[in-house]
Formats: sequence, C-alpha cells, structure tokens
Amino acid sequence: MSKESLINSFMKEVQHSNEESFPIYVDSFTNIWEYEYGSLDDIPSTVDDLIAHRAVELGLID
Repeated sequence: MSKESLINSFMKEVQHSNEESFPIYVDSFTNIWEYEYGSLDDIPSTVDDLIAHRAVELGLID
C-alpha cells in the first residue's frame, strides 16, 4: 500500500468518525503505518494536524 493511498483512506475515515470510532481509526492507521514504514516519525504534518483537530472537535482532548 502506498503512503498516499493509506493517507487518503485514513482522511476519509476520520471525516466521518465519532467519539467511539475515532480512536479505532487512529490506532489502525498508526499500526499500519508503523508496520509498513518502520516508525511514526515520518507521518505527514497534515495527518498529525487532522488527528489533533478531530480529537478537539470530538471533545477527546482539550
């Protein structure tokens, strides 16, 4: 799976997530990313920003 494909799939899933499904999507994405690419160090900042933004929107973090 290419990075672009993985990122696009994740971004689509997260847009429709709720308080319960959001952590599942994030865990799934990070597990796949780490397995495929060896670490989470090179996750694009757009993905980091999206995760943080959605977590705030859903009230999961302040």
